[in-house]
Amino acid sequence: MGTKNNPGRFDCYDDADPDEPMFVLLARDPVAPVLVRLWADLRSLDSNTRPEKIAEAFACAKDMKAWQVYHQK
Repeated sequence: MGTKNNPGRFDCYDDADPDEPMFVLLARDPVAPVLVRLWADLRSLDSNTRPEKIAEAFACAKDMKAWQVYHQK
């Protein structure tokens, strides 16, 4: 699971081209965990996607949800 202080194994910043558009989801976004799980589900249909990358995305979604629960106001 990646964070700002501790990037994950599949962190996109190092792999991105200098002019490549990106979209970042933060755990504070209420729909972020659902969207990350959806991304992982869809990528799991692609046989070229490494299983450990998909597993990290599912772990990220779980951690995002836990973060939301812990930080509820």
